[in-house]
Parts: sequence; C-alpha cells; structure tokens
Amino acid sequence: MKALDCQLLEYSDSAFTNPHEVVSPTQPEDRQGRFTHMGAQYWGFETSRHVGTRLLGDGQGFIFDPNASHFFKLGLVQTSEVSRITVSTAWFTGNQVPAISIVLIHGDEQHTVIERQTLEPNQEHSFDITSTVSDTCLVLCHQEGGIANVRLFGEPLTPEDDPPPENLLEQAKISWVSNDHYGHPKDAVSGNRGVDHMKGWESARTGFGEQAVFSFKRPVTLTAFVVDTYLHRLNAPLSCHVFALPPGENLDQAMSAPPRWSLIQADGTTLIPDDFQQTLQSHRQQPGSGEASSALTIRLHPGSEVWCPVLPFQALKPDTYHSFTALDYLGPVAHLLFMHYPNGGIHGLKAFGHYLD
Repeated sequence: MKALDCQLLEYSDSAFTNPHEVVSPTQPEDRQGRFTHMGAQYWGFETSRHVGTRLLGDGQGFIFDPNASHFFKLGLVQTSEVSRITVSTAWFTGNQVPAISIVLIHGDEQHTVIERQTLEPNQEHSFDITSTVSDTCLVLCHQEGGIANVRLFGEPLTPEDDPPPENLLEQAKISWVSNDHYGHPKDAVSGNRGVDHMKGWESARTGFGEQAVFSFKRPVTLTAFVVDTYLHRLNAPLSCHVFALPPGENLDQAMSAPPRWSLIQADGTTLIPDDFQQTLQSHRQQPGSGEASSALTIRLHPGSEVWCPVLPFQALKPDTYHSFTALDYLGPVAHLLFMHYPNGGIHGLKAFGHYLD
C-alpha cells in the first residue's frame, strides 16, 4: 500500500486558508503565532461559518438545515484501488469539521465508503475501507470547519511512468489575443499548478468578453478541453466558450464574423454592437434613467456558420479544475477560438486529442 498523489479539483468554500494544502504530502505544521488578514493562520481547508443556518425573511428568526454541507473534491493523479483514507484535524482544536462523509468515484460509479464519521479536534483519523477503484474523491463536510489534511492509500492501476496526455495547445500558435493586461494566453497554456500563487492569463477589468485564437500546425480532433482557474478565487471569469474552424476555412475571413455578444434591452430589442466593449463601458458610466431601462440581457450570438461550437457556453467557478469531455463538435480543427466573459484570470488551458494525418 502506498500514498497516492492527489490534487484539489474543486471546493465549496475555504474562506480562511489556502485549501490546496489539504492534499499536501507533508505533515501539517504548527502555525501558532502566525496571522494573516483573516486572523490566525491555519493549515489546509477551513470554511466560513453558518452554512446550515440562515435568517428568516422577516429577520425575526432562523432556519436550520441539518443536511447543508460544504465539500471538496480530490482528483487522483493515477486511477487506483483505494483501501485506506486518513484525515487530520491537526491544530484545529475547536473549529474542526464535526463530521464527514467520503464518496469514491470512478467514471459513473460512486461508492460511499465513509458515512457521517465524527472527527475529533487536533487528531489523526485513519479509516480502512473495502478496496475501491477510484479516480476522484468527494469529501462532504457536515457542516463547516477545518480539515488539515486528507491522504489516500492504495495501489495505482496505471504505470507511474505512463506519460500524461499531450496538451495540443502547447504546439499551437497563438494568432490573436484581445487583452493580455496581466498575462498572456501562453502563460495559461503552460499553467500546470507548479506555483502557489495566481498566475496565467488575466485580462484587465475593463474587458467585456476576451478571446484568443490557437492555430495548430496540422489539423487535430479534440476529446477534452480543460479550463483551470487554480487560485483565482476572486477574479475568475464567469463563463468560457470554445469554437473550432475546420481545415480549408480562411482564418482572416472567419475573424471578420466571429461569435459575438448581443444585448437585449428591457423592451426586447436586440443589438449586436460593432464595439461591444465600448458599448458596455458607456452603459456602465451612463446607465440611463431607472433600473428597468438600464438592465441588459447579454447572450452569445453564434456569428458565421464556419465556426463550429465545441463548448458554446460553460459556466466557470473560482479556483476549480474544469474538465469538459462532452464536446459538441468532434470533427477536424485547424484553429480554435477560446472566449471567456466578462474578464478575469485563468491559470491553465489544455486541449486533449490527437493530430490528424
């Protein structure tokens, strides 16, 4: 049995800490006497309070939901048979998560291997379980608090030297970038979580819809697309959009009619401005008279038919590894148009698939 390498894919909240430490292979250290702007510095995952309690609408009472919970999701670097899970609440002496459930996932199969197990303060907990094949581990926290560390133990089912899939974007030429104020798309292409701070492609706040074009040296087909907002906790974009240009189409002509943002006004009128960014900036500075007249609905207009939607609209979350495998278009790709809205930071961009002869 060996310790299995994991990474933090997603979590509901970790307001007080850097939650990526929860999968650190090192033991949680004593940070007594160390402080941040959020108070005493703790190790691992720690949520905000009161996930299960909220005020009544009249402000004169509360609703308590015992089923409310926080969560975090771990991805195993190698698909493995997991037979032991350890959970540490080191240094959490009264603010630990009170109880947890753990679900191991492999493809469409899910197995609850730990059901509402109580956690003690400042202790190491070890759970031997029936060996379960897994590539993902979901930890449900009942309800809020801190966990210093979670380790999975078992046997990998794939060779350690099995090379990871090639990120096709690494060999692509970046033909067009709308905004590279704090970073360039090439920084996101090379973003592999090798740092413990925000890094990647971050646009200025003035943007209303950013885009980059990736041109492949020869046509490819795609099987998955990854958008990683790692450590972009407060400045991640709200959505992403991917379109493909097949071989034989002219990129310059296609970029004269790309997918564009449209505005739907309160009276139902639809407008596709020539300069969408300037229009939104003007509207923000001079919103008009009254809330109803200034409210706008924004939708993506598909543009020219030569652009094939790969991911026409996908919501993004902060500090999350988004892996999209259900792609709308599986044909050959010569150029890839990536868009995000309205602006913000992306740590990693990956396109998986293979080159065509």
